[in-house]
Amino acid sequence: MKDLLRTKPELIKEDSLLKQKTKELEESKTRCNKDDGTFWKSDYLYHAFFDLAPDPMAITDFDNGRIIDVNQAFVAWSHLSRDALISHTTTELGFWVNNKSRDAILDQLHNKGFVGNAEIELKRGRDELRQIIFFGKLIEIENNKCFLFVARDITERKLVEEALKQSEHKLSDIIEFLPDATFVIDADGKVIAWNRAIEQMTGVLKDEMIGMGNHEYAIPFYGHRRPLLIDLALLQDEDFERNHYEGIYRQGDTLYAEAYVPQTYRGKGASLWGTSSRLRDAYGNIVGAIESIRDITDHKRAEEKLKDSYEQLRMLSAHIQEAREKERTGIARELHDVLGQILTVINMDLSWMNKKIPAQEKELLGKVSSTRTLVKQAIKTVQKVSAGLRPIILDDFGIAEAIANGVKEFQDQTGIDASFTMDQTIDIDKESGSSLYRIFQEALTNVIRHAKATKLEVSLCKNISSIQLTVKDNGRGISNMEISDKKSFGILGMQERASFIGGHLEISGSKDLGTRIMVEIPLKKSEAEQ
Repeated sequence: MKDLLRTKPELIKEDSLLKQKTKELEESKTRCNKDDGTFWKSDYLYHAFFDLAPDPMAITDFDNGRIIDVNQAFVAWSHLSRDALISHTTTELGFWVNNKSRDAILDQLHNKGFVGNAEIELKRGRDELRQIIFFGKLIEIENNKCFLFVARDITERKLVEEALKQSEHKLSDIIEFLPDATFVIDADGKVIAWNRAIEQMTGVLKDEMIGMGNHEYAIPFYGHRRPLLIDLALLQDEDFERNHYEGIYRQGDTLYAEAYVPQTYRGKGASLWGTSSRLRDAYGNIVGAIESIRDITDHKRAEEKLKDSYEQLRMLSAHIQEAREKERTGIARELHDVLGQILTVINMDLSWMNKKIPAQEKELLGKVSSTRTLVKQAIKTVQKVSAGLRPIILDDFGIAEAIANGVKEFQDQTGIDASFTMDQTIDIDKESGSSLYRIFQEALTNVIRHAKATKLEVSLCKNISSIQLTVKDNGRGISNMEISDKKSFGILGMQERASFIGGHLEISGSKDLGTRIMVEIPLKKSEAEQ
């Protein structure tokens, strides 16, 4: 602390010296040309600058190297008093660490009269080494040759630079051994890091890419210069993002995207997933960006195979559903048209026989009557089974009439108050109508089995491009767990049927507030124009 703060006597002494220097300046003023005053002004400004300069400054004698004057910054830097500095050489004061550096500077001053921006090492105190930027100039003071020295202490800056260099080296090592292809650009768009993984991906070595700008790093990926994800992290361009990347989105300073890149691996091409983020300094200023790239080609291929397999299964399932509907339709027609007609004829024949049998043949009449009752029950059963397999009304009158009839039968069978509304005439193709009706049937079955409802509302609406069927009850509701349950085959079946015809299904509900099932299917162009 004693070295850093001067004692009160020292301050008093320095103050006295400052007053003496001021007095000398005033005397110089009176000695100068009274009409002009130019000399006094320059001399006064020189001394003011010298004393108040923030960098340590000293004036030494040309012949013997002894210090003639020092400024306040030099006194503070040296941790010595002014008296301890004046009339001594810098060698006597032990400032020089390397005499060769001193000799080289003195030689240049003698030969050229100037030394600029020389980086040297000086010693302060016994063993404190300081890094200095040294400036020197040969000057004349009252016809005497002197040297003016300026020393800028850059020790702290050097320490910061070294710490930064070590930090950058550590970061570079981390980036170098990252498994994902990674590179870094500075704020000017020049490459400052290019790791091994990206060398393998692009075939371009680090030494060839470091320092390159003007989107040079895009050439190994696309064959020409263009912005990459790393550039979009620095400068947002939503139109470019949408047109060149899949599933791109931002989260804070970080950008994520996928793209097929044709020139990677020396023209083989690959599907890549990338993430890019801005880099900021300690003050929050953007100093560059980093991008990491992962090859997801195998993943995408597996995904495509899975998608193809799913599509094949979906098509197979759709074919089975279509075949099942055709089979049901055929059986329903056979039951309704053939077996139903046969039973009707039998019933008519029994009615004729009942009229022809004499009244006294009571036993025979009773047998005919009981047979007619059985035939009538058989006819109703055939109608019920036929309607269950494939409601004839669906083929004959369309989806709206089929659903309206289904709602009426539901109310008659369950006693639940049921209503049906339709905003306009609706006509859709046979396949869509069948799937929509099967979804409707499953929804009613769920109401009967699980809802414990007292009221049911069914609506069928048509807009510009789609048809919406909504089935809503006031029962116990349905939970998210029940909706997502993989064992809920009824729900899965409805979802699959909606998917077959290009639609989608939404199920929502809450405890004691009922359940709402909404299915929306697209209309074909001809259907939408009706």
